[in-house]
Amino acid sequence: PTDLTISPPLGSCNELVITWTAPPTTTGDLIVRHRVYINDTLRFPTRRNTTALLRALTPNTEYNVTVIAFNKLGDGGTVTGAGRTRPKAPSVSLSVPSSTQLHIMLTA
Repeated sequence: PTDLTISPPLGSCNELVITWTAPPTTTGDLIVRHRVYINDTLRFPTRRNTTALLRALTPNTEYNVTVIAFNKLGDGGTVTGAGRTRPKAPSVSLSVPSSTQLHIMLTA
């Protein structure tokens, strides 16, 4: 595999989207599937497509991703990379008396 991208989806602090380009062959035969490892732990044992959504991750944490192509002859090419989840958004708690107007402007 090549062209590994690892990015957090907009608005999510505990997910990463990974995509890659599959080679047409590995070890001289057609690709059957891919294995996806996160921090050296097998997360998706068999993946036909070239995208995966990693869920239930820790906010603001870097994750190492490895994708291995394989077929009936065994493992083939490998691509690795790293991506970081977004930080968790701060929580805001407001208490306003009912007779008062409050205008708030938030910017990122």
